[in-house]
Amino acid sequence: MRKFGLSLALALALHIAILLMFGFSFTPDPDMVKVEPMPEIVEATILDDTQIQAEADRLKQAEEDKHQAEIQHQQQLENARKTEQQLLEQAKKQRLQEEQKAREAADKLKQQALDEQKKREQLEASRKEEEHKLQEAKEKRLQEEKKAQAAAEKQKQLEAEKQAQEKKQQELKALEQKKLQEQKAAEAQARAEKDKQMAAEKTKAEQEKKASEQKAKAEAEKQAAIALEKAKQVADAEVKAEKDKQLAAEKAKQEAARKLEKERLAKAAAEQAEKEKQEAAAKAKAEQARQAAEATAAAAKAEKEKQLAAERAEKERQAKLAAEKAEKERQAAEAAKAKAAAEAKAKAEAEAKAKAAAEAKAKADAEAKARAEAEAKAKAEQERQAAEAAAAAAKAEQERQAAASAKAEADKQASLAAQQAIMRKVEGAWTRPMTATEGLKCTIQVKLLASGEVMDAVVVSSSGDSIFDRSAENAVRKASPLPVPQDRELFNQKFRVFAFVFKPE
Repeated sequence: MRKFGLSLALALALHIAILLMFGFSFTPDPDMVKVEPMPEIVEATILDDTQIQAEADRLKQAEEDKHQAEIQHQQQLENARKTEQQLLEQAKKQRLQEEQKAREAADKLKQQALDEQKKREQLEASRKEEEHKLQEAKEKRLQEEKKAQAAAEKQKQLEAEKQAQEKKQQELKALEQKKLQEQKAAEAQARAEKDKQMAAEKTKAEQEKKASEQKAKAEAEKQAAIALEKAKQVADAEVKAEKDKQLAAEKAKQEAARKLEKERLAKAAAEQAEKEKQEAAAKAKAEQARQAAEATAAAAKAEKEKQLAAERAEKERQAKLAAEKAEKERQAAEAAKAKAAAEAKAKAEAEAKAKAAAEAKAKADAEAKARAEAEAKAKAEQERQAAEAAAAAAKAEQERQAAASAKAEADKQASLAAQQAIMRKVEGAWTRPMTATEGLKCTIQVKLLASGEVMDAVVVSSSGDSIFDRSAENAVRKASPLPVPQDRELFNQKFRVFAFVFKPE
């Protein structure tokens, strides 16, 4: 009995409703003539338990089929939602990957910019170091040039001092020679005067004794001739020694100072004249000696030989000193010449070094200039690229903003159009209940898939009429799939879960 209680109750309720409808539909007409009531005929259908059971089974099977269909539909909707969720997760994952790639690209660009900045800083440091080295080389070269110039000035000063010293020595030597010649001339003149006096005295004595000493005179003349010959030989030897001495001095002088050749030649000519004068004086002296030798041949001979020996020794000593002096001057000249050659070589090396440094500096300057030009060009290119990138970014931003504005407007229009289309379709699928009155409205929250399939529809703000609310929910489900925008982003933002006011006209 419990098994068929629900079906039996529904059948009884159906029969009672039919009877009530018949009862309400029958109303008496007062205008009609009152007649005898006819006997009431009631048509009834007698249902046995088998039919009731069959109807109950049919209704139960229909309910189960409907429930199973709803379960299948909910399962399909759930599967579609899961698929949509997977697609959303994949899109989100792809977006995250794209954002990660964008961040990595930005980090890479930032690192490249940092590397480029570091490279520029290294180039700048290298350029400054090269400039510092070039400055040091320039200062060193200037110091070397100053040292070379100071050495040249010192060498020039030394050469001037040497020339002045040589000139002074030549002047002293000339004065000494002149003084010596004057002294010799004075001595020769004094001797000549003395010899003349002695000759005069002897002549006077001879004149007094001429008569008694004619024999001695002859002998004296013979001895005098011999003495005269010897004196002439001594004078010739003295003249020759003097000439040799002068020639040696002239030769040493020529070797020590070749640049003064003309002066030495003039001086040699003067010395030759002096020699001739000395020779004339010597001849006069020899003549006087010959005249004096007649009286004091023996004494004069001894004295003369002694004096000649002393003079020869003195001349030899002076000649030796002159030769030593000339040798020293020659060695000094050679040393000065070697020193000048060494200094000239050092100067040439310094000039070559300075020239090489100047060439290196010029080359370094050219390289620095080329490097600076290249860096300036690269910097200008980078600035140009940066400006182009900034302009492109600004343009892209403007285009993006314009596209965003256009998309926002398009989304707005598409959203309004979709809302209107959804309202029209829901209203078209809605069946007005018998109890619905004018002005009823309710707010329905709808969950959709991307295809527009309705996953759920729930009244969140009731109209106060539950039958109206249920009819509105059924209308939404019946209108599935709803017309939604094709733009996935707009759908996710506005129509995946949304609420609308259902207010049929």
